[in-house]
Amino acid sequence: MKTVSSLGFTSPRCQRLHDYWWELKYSSGQTVPKKSDFNPAAVKNILSHILIHDLSTPGRSMLRLVGTGIVDRLGFDPTGRDYVEFVSEERREDAYNELYKSASFPCGMRVILEGSYESGLAHVSESVGYPLSSDNGDYHFLVFVDDVLENIEWHQGTDKQLNYSKVNQRDYIDIGFGTPLPD
Repeated sequence: MKTVSSLGFTSPRCQRLHDYWWELKYSSGQTVPKKSDFNPAAVKNILSHILIHDLSTPGRSMLRLVGTGIVDRLGFDPTGRDYVEFVSEERREDAYNELYKSASFPCGMRVILEGSYESGLAHVSESVGYPLSSDNGDYHFLVFVDDVLENIEWHQGTDKQLNYSKVNQRDYIDIGFGTPLPD
């Protein structure tokens, strides 16, 4: 388990989302800020790398917002699609369960991922996400920032389908409810 003070982010974008979420939590006086309180203008310098997951449908993590930096990296806009489509088949159930765990526990999550495109090109990214509640108090939204840590080769064509294939590190972040036990 990582606490707020013990986490060190590699990505300044991850640090910025982390800082903003905690500012929002404290200024709203809520244990989990509401999605409607999330102000994209407050994080406009990282907005192009933000994703919002909606886990209100069991077994699915619908992408409700995908920043233009991520869209450019992918070569298509996955908004409205199920995130697990972009995870290697053998990891799909685990990927969904980890997102659900973070939303429903609730807690934050930091992940270092290795991803590859269908062309075989690879990259390592750091992602950090935090829960957001619906207006009626359900914890089924997650806001994430995803930032590439290693340079990737940009390429043309239709081979930009991203496939997250390996989790190098996962840290849960205690937001006041503890953290899930490791599997």
